[in-house]
Amino acid sequence: MERLAFIGFENKSAITEKYAGAAQLCFDPPCENAAQCFEFSAAFIKSGAPCGVLQSWLLNEHPRLAADENALFAEVDAFLGIPRPLEIERKFLIERPAEASFSSVPHAAVDIAQAYVEKNGERFRLRKRGCGESFVYIKTQKEKLSDMVRIEREERVGREYYERGIRGARLLKKRRVLFFYNDKCFEADIFPFWRDTALLEIELLSEDEKFALPPFLNVIKEVTADKRFRNSALAALYGAPQA
Repeated sequence: MERLAFIGFENKSAITEKYAGAAQLCFDPPCENAAQCFEFSAAFIKSGAPCGVLQSWLLNEHPRLAADENALFAEVDAFLGIPRPLEIERKFLIERPAEASFSSVPHAAVDIAQAYVEKNGERFRLRKRGCGESFVYIKTQKEKLSDMVRIEREERVGREYYERGIRGARLLKKRRVLFFYNDKCFEADIFPFWRDTALLEIELLSEDEKFALPPFLNVIKEVTADKRFRNSALAALYGAPQA
């Protein structure tokens, strides 16, 4: 069962009534280090929380901000796949940002290594995600519905499963900077093989959701529909073969 963290919300009874049985709910848990943050598969934070709180929870896999109950329930439903487990994502090619580019917003960085695996008629992604000595391992299966929308199913797996699974595959490494801007979580992926460019991603609640791109990043163009910028394509081109 998913473990969800809720930070700064007073409507605990309404949250519990709606999601009890669907996930393990934890209210205002500590997040003093990466290991504590990784205990939860998603973190939902009340808009306006102190910068330090935002920054600490940005290490989580799915940090989301919500200004009110309706916004919170929409974000939790999307994460839990109610009514369908959809990933709605847009992607942009940007100029490679300097670390100082994110100084005006809450941000945090994690290291990611991932491979695309085909076994027993299944195709899936295995990912190692974390920082320092703290990592989680995630198996993800996706089914494309359109250039922007996919059915996505994720589950955490053990380190041994990950290490066995990536044998014979190509391993793609990147540094991901997560940051909040205008109450949305953006992810900037910085790759060791690109000197001048990077990728910026944002997950949305609907295909027509409006959002503002952060002005402190230089966007070159949208590449949501461009297959060349899919992580699977980058792994095939730049990934290191695993023995």
